[in-house]
Amino acid sequence: MLATPIIIIAAVVIIAVLAVVIVWRIRSRRFRPNANKRQQQMELNADLKEAGFAYEINGDYFYSLMDCWQREVGYCRLYDEGAPLFNMIMDCEPITFSYGGKRWLIELWKGQYGITTGGEIGIYNTEREDIDHEKFQGTFYENIRDDERLPMSYVLKRNGKVILRRKDVHWWLTGFKLGEFSEPDSLVMDASITFPNREMRDVFIDSLRNLGYRKREFSVRRNTVRIHYTTPHSVQPEARDGLQEAVVQKTNRNNCRLYEFSTEKYSDTLDKVEYIKAIMPELYVIFVDSLYTKGLYGAFEWIKDWLIGKRPDPRPPKPPRPPEPPCSQDPSCPQGPVCHLCYPPPPKRECKPHDCRCQNTDSCDDCKGQKEE
Repeated sequence: MLATPIIIIAAVVIIAVLAVVIVWRIRSRRFRPNANKRQQQMELNADLKEAGFAYEINGDYFYSLMDCWQREVGYCRLYDEGAPLFNMIMDCEPITFSYGGKRWLIELWKGQYGITTGGEIGIYNTEREDIDHEKFQGTFYENIRDDERLPMSYVLKRNGKVILRRKDVHWWLTGFKLGEFSEPDSLVMDASITFPNREMRDVFIDSLRNLGYRKREFSVRRNTVRIHYTTPHSVQPEARDGLQEAVVQKTNRNNCRLYEFSTEKYSDTLDKVEYIKAIMPELYVIFVDSLYTKGLYGAFEWIKDWLIGKRPDPRPPKPPRPPEPPCSQDPSCPQGPVCHLCYPPPPKRECKPHDCRCQNTDSCDDCKGQKEE
């Protein structure tokens, strides 16, 4: 009896798989990539603009736009902690220092971002005090002004082979290679940052040394500091424990293999992406989400509310205070009638024993004094 439902379910699954394969083959045969590469690039960048990214055909990489929405969300340690939840496994190197009345963060990243391998250099600063909240205690860094951007560049290598080069005057220099899978420790970033003066350069160098960088790991020429970033000296996010990282990386590796298998007939990235969008839209969504999904920042939207004076968790309103009584009872007349000090003063008269209603007095003590007289 039990075998019959199992057979029926198995048959339904097989039929569904066959249907998907048939539809995929039909669509594949009908698909023809656009021969106009510039038009392909423009259409792809139109899809990526909302995500804050674009594709560069010269160099075959994806990168963050100068005025992308991520520029408004700043940065803090919680973002690095939450990254594995969104399939991002990176080596993080936050370098903090003080300059010009502000606290600065220049952070280097390299690793696996979903189905892309990439690297980043981000610059942030703040004049605010640290956040002291039950959900987070630490510094929240804000986006820098245009005149605070710095000339930056980096070369990203995997097992000694160059896979990406980036250079720009920026606040967040990024680059990602689609379909590439990497373990963070297989990547090396040779980064370069040019500072506006020796003072800022020197405090940055001091921070590098405090992190544990030695002479062989960085060099200085005029106001430019070059960093050979291999193994991070900073404590890495707790979320990068062995088990969780292994699970996320297995998912990333499988998605990269699926990408390569699905697009093996094409050698050009624009053709591959156009093909995926037409034939496998689900994988296309995974790819777009790999480029810093808004979910990562949305999970910490409460920080922004906190910074502008709103509490992240609404608190119930305080109960209304009870109305105050018209006048209070003075304990100095425990034996006599209640003192009605706020009543209009009665006509002038002499105080009698046990009478606490006194003319032009502020307390029953005054009444007592008049009685003694």
